[in-house]
Parts: sequence; C-alpha cells; structure tokens
Amino acid sequence: MNTDIEKGQKDNPDKDPKKDDKTDETDLKKDPDAEEPAEDSPLKGKEANMENDANLPPGEKSGAKEGAKGLKEWFSKSRVKWWIAILVAIVLLTVVLVGTLLAVEDDDYDISDNSIRLVKLWPRPNKPRNVINFVHGSLPVEGRVWPELTKQLDELLSRYSSTADRSRNVVECFGGVQIEDNKVCKFDIRPLMLECSKSMNYGYDQGKPCIFLEFNNITDWVPEPYTARELENYVKLSDRSGVANMVYLDCQGDSLVDQENMGRIQYTPDRGFSTKYFPYRGHPDYMSPIVGIRFTNPAVGVAISVTCKLWAKNINHTDEAVPSGQISFNLLVD
Repeated sequence: MNTDIEKGQKDNPDKDPKKDDKTDETDLKKDPDAEEPAEDSPLKGKEANMENDANLPPGEKSGAKEGAKGLKEWFSKSRVKWWIAILVAIVLLTVVLVGTLLAVEDDDYDISDNSIRLVKLWPRPNKPRNVINFVHGSLPVEGRVWPELTKQLDELLSRYSSTADRSRNVVECFGGVQIEDNKVCKFDIRPLMLECSKSMNYGYDQGKPCIFLEFNNITDWVPEPYTARELENYVKLSDRSGVANMVYLDCQGDSLVDQENMGRIQYTPDRGFSTKYFPYRGHPDYMSPIVGIRFTNPAVGVAISVTCKLWAKNINHTDEAVPSGQISFNLLVD
C-alpha cells in the first residue's frame, strides 16, 4: 500500500491528500440538499407566498392589479375629469344654496323699518319681506297659523272696548265741531266689527282676511284734505261723499298681476281717517282711528304685493318722507 501512495505522489507530486479531504467537506456544506433555511428566514415566507399564488386561478391572481390599473386609466381620461369637476361644482352650489335658505329662515321676522309712517300695520308680518302668510281653513287641522295673527287683532281692538273708566274725557264728535283741549273724540269700533269681527275670525279661516291700518299717533300733525275734485286727479273715487273731511285711503296692487290676484277689497268703517281725530297731542285717553281692509277673494298660493297710500295735501308718499304717507306689505294665503 505504501508503495501505491508513493507511486501516486510520484505521478502527481503537487497534490496534497489532506487538502483534498478539506475540499470535500466544504462541498458537502454548500450542498443545498444538505441544509434547509431557518424558520424565521424571509426567504421561506416569500417562497410560501409564491406557492400560495401558484395555487390561485390565473384570473384571481391578476384581477386586483388589472382592476387598479383600469381604474387609474379611467380617472386619467379628460372626459371623466370634466364630469367630476361638474359634479363637484354642483355639490358646492347646493351647499351654498342650502346655507342661504337656512340663513333666510333664521332671519328675524320683524322687518327693520326705521321710517316714520302715518299708519301702523296689523297684524305684523310673520315672514321676511313684510309677508303676512297663513293657511286658511278650520282648526285644528288646516288653519294652524292664522290664530297667531288674529290674536294680535284681538289685542288691538281690546283697547277700544273698555271706555267706561275714561268716559269723562272721551266724547262723541260730529263733523267739524271743536272739542275742549282735555277731551278726545271717541272711535266707535262697532261699524268696524260688522265686516271684520272676532266671532268671524276676522275672515282668516275663510281665506278672506282683514288687515287693519291704525293711525300712528304723530304729535301735532294736522292733515290738509283734498276736495273731491282735486283728489280725482290722483285716484279714482268710488264715492265722493265725505272726502273733504277725510284723509283718503287707497290700497292697490303693485302690478297688474297683483291687482288681479288681490281681488275686490272693502274698507270699514270708512274709506280713510276723519279729520276730527286730529291732531294727536299726547292725551292718555286718545283713541287712534282704524281702517279695516277686507280682502273678499284673494288668490290662493300667490304672494300679493299691496301698497296703501293716504291722500292729503301735506302728505308725501316716499319712504324718505317724515312722516311717510304710504305703507307696503305682501299677502300670501295658502
């Protein structure tokens, strides 16, 4: 045996037997079949995912990627971008409109009017823009709003019903008869109640409401009435009697459509304010004159713009006038 080894060494003198043994051990360690990756190795997890993907059908394997890619391409189209911009603009516009409507609804119903006027409006408007709005019909189903308005008229007329305590200072006045300075003329509401009475709910339940105009107690103001002939230059008179001793009242629709929708109106007890109730000098028992305006057949569901003007030589009808001889309101019967 030694002879063979020696013979091999002679044949290949550069080969070292010990070195060959080490090389064989190294090759064994590098053999992939000899050792598996550790359990926590990332390579093992990746291989596991690859095996799971391999088990899925081809459609499911690429469906998510293809869906995301298709959605991205769809959003990148100019036509789609255009429609998205339109939808965003519509949403923003809707938000602005809703906010505006809510702001209008939250507004105070008492319209600020700092003008000094010869008359006051009853009932007070219950909606913005001087609108008197109510639903006509019987209680409790239909007429849910008008009792709030007629209650104001009850309170107004209650001031005229109890005159016993002030009878010494309140006297009947006739024509142009002068009265003592410590006396005031009585305003009789009974003729007024014939057309616009509490027992008839002032016509609100029937959709034929009464609107009252009350003199505004402007101190020391004395009217200068027109004659009937003079007044005919401004308004169409239905009755010439009593015009010379009256501050004439005329209410009209603001447009032809308003005039048609307003229908016929009645004035009670007179077509204006008698001059016997002027001037007002601050007497505690003074009874402000009232004119009732009854709408006999107003259109339903339509806002009607009405302007009432008082006519006398010393009355100005502009809002800037002090005092102003006109007042405007809107009536909406539902």
